[in-house]
Amino acid sequence: MTGSPTESGVLIGVAQISVDRTDVAANVDRVVQTVRDGATAGHQLLVFPECVLTGYLFGSRAETRAAAINAADPRIGRIVEACGENSTTAVVGLLEEADGHVYNSALVLGPSGIIGRYRKQHLPYLGADRFVDPGADAAPRVADTPFGRVGVMICFDLRFPESARELALQGADVIAMPTNWPLGSDMLADHMTRVRALENLVYLAVADRADFEVGTRFMGRSQIIAPSGAVLADAGQDEGLFGAVIDVHAARTKRLIKKPGEFELPVFSGRRPEMYGELIRPMTSGQ
Repeated sequence: MTGSPTESGVLIGVAQISVDRTDVAANVDRVVQTVRDGATAGHQLLVFPECVLTGYLFGSRAETRAAAINAADPRIGRIVEACGENSTTAVVGLLEEADGHVYNSALVLGPSGIIGRYRKQHLPYLGADRFVDPGADAAPRVADTPFGRVGVMICFDLRFPESARELALQGADVIAMPTNWPLGSDMLADHMTRVRALENLVYLAVADRADFEVGTRFMGRSQIIAPSGAVLADAGQDEGLFGAVIDVHAARTKRLIKKPGEFELPVFSGRRPEMYGELIRPMTSGQ
């Protein structure tokens, strides 16, 4: 564990913990204990891995549906209670059942309950993502917390720059990203996370696993990246809670001033949305 809170900073953490795909109750227990441990250390935000409550590697729609839980499940309520008792916010991944659909979701949980919900929009052909429904809610994906604004994306979303940019434009100070990076995802951890933080001038908090599920080894490398692209924390392959102190005001400065009046970079106000029409044009067959 690294970092400590200061008068001007906020301590946030990424939880690199193991997952039991056969035991939701055990996963909830682990999350609740981590929330308590994190709060004791002063963390105001904790980010957990993708599908940390349910597991991820399922072989059919039926298996995926059977593993999913509803956001109103009392076991989710236990995590909310822990957040309330410890005055903290947690971003928790799960396979979510809702109105006959199954989603790969992340809930933003605080003392008052569910304060944010994101259903994964970009789905790889892998694990449970082969069988879940894509998120289609265009509502804001950024939640207000006592220390700042938290946006959410999940794993494969990282490969789509539009996803992180949308969160930044909605005012996210921190982008929380639950993930299930398998071994071999080094380019994502070494480069892409830094680029997403740097190009959007936001903090990026990524929580992965370093355990096994159905013979697949997850890479770990949970990390916290600064708006400058600097790596503030990297978990390697160790299990535990890894933290860093952030300054949310650094994520609200979208104009980089190297030399006033002579060398300034208007990173957001300099955008030309009218020139980006191809970004939202539907794909043609074969693309």
